[in-house]
Amino acid sequence: MPVKKTNKKEDATPQETKIEATSAPEATKEESMPVSLVQKLMHEMEEKLSNKFKNQIDKLKLHKAKEELDEDLEYVEGLEDDWLEKPITFFAFSMRYSIHSDRRKGQEVLPPFGDPIKFKPLIRHKRPGRGKEVEVVSVSSVSVQSKQVVEYLRGHSLFGIYFYENMENAMNVDSSWAHKMVEAQRSLARLSDMQIVARAKQEGISVSQSPEKMRRELSEILAKKAQDQHERILNQRLKSAVIDEKGRSVTEGKIA
Repeated sequence: MPVKKTNKKEDATPQETKIEATSAPEATKEESMPVSLVQKLMHEMEEKLSNKFKNQIDKLKLHKAKEELDEDLEYVEGLEDDWLEKPITFFAFSMRYSIHSDRRKGQEVLPPFGDPIKFKPLIRHKRPGRGKEVEVVSVSSVSVQSKQVVEYLRGHSLFGIYFYENMENAMNVDSSWAHKMVEAQRSLARLSDMQIVARAKQEGISVSQSPEKMRRELSEILAKKAQDQHERILNQRLKSAVIDEKGRSVTEGKIA
């Protein structure tokens, strides 16, 4: 016999889930700080920071002042060590003369303290020149009380040529020779030390000495050559001179 299928309806009612509501913890109440107290604390903190900053500034100023004082004391001590109680005077055969620099070992060397050394007019006197000519010699001088400046002047390339440490030397100097020496020195100033050494070898000068000494010897050689050339030209003019009725030689419109 056929069996009858029976449809059983399942109970689809969902099961209820129980959710227990948990109450949030009660917020703890913080005591509020008065505004005046906050402002007071902030003010105190600002004062502390300000005082700390001022103390640091004062320490820096004190340290800087001490350093400056030490530098000043060192500078003054240096001046005392450099000072000469008795000044040393240098003389130049020129009405006005100043030294701005010198050239040593290929480098320009300025005077100590950077200021030019200026000679002031001292005396002018007349002395016999060539023939009946009268030569006027001007002498200027500078008094030095610094050891550094004295050392600089004594080591200058024109010391003993254009200026001296003795007034008599300056007054009796052969101005023509001195000018030729100065011209020679200026022409050699453009040469480097290597070129000076090469030129010294050509002129037979010993190169086992300082470039400054080689320059001095080269200057003397060049000045001597210039002087000899000047003498030759002068003698040629004298030979071609015309003798006037009074027995005087006339060269280029001048009577000698």
